[in-house]
Amino acid sequence: MQKIVIVMYLLVGINLYGADKAECEELFSTAIHNFYLENSCKYDKHISTAIRKVFEEQGCTKLFTDDDMKRLNSEVLGDSYQKMNKVGRDEFCESNKVKYDELGERYR
Repeated sequence: MQKIVIVMYLLVGINLYGADKAECEELFSTAIHNFYLENSCKYDKHISTAIRKVFEEQGCTKLFTDDDMKRLNSEVLGDSYQKMNKVGRDEFCESNKVKYDELGERYR
């Protein structure tokens, strides 16, 4: 009986909230990138808000420390900023519009 309890404890500890950390990181990164698009390109489907809601509903917030989230936020915003500076605002916005609209359909 004691072995069963230990095994169950280990299994629960591995994925306590039923959320996949890699999937959660992807959701968070996508939300931040789309937040950048919404502010820089004036896209207005509020996809970043919808994705953040999914992130929270899946229990993803419990898988990351505040420092983890700050680091990811800085990485994604920095990367988005560098890409926009490299190609220019208009080209950056235009090249991201199709994907943004596709996500808008997915996260209605």
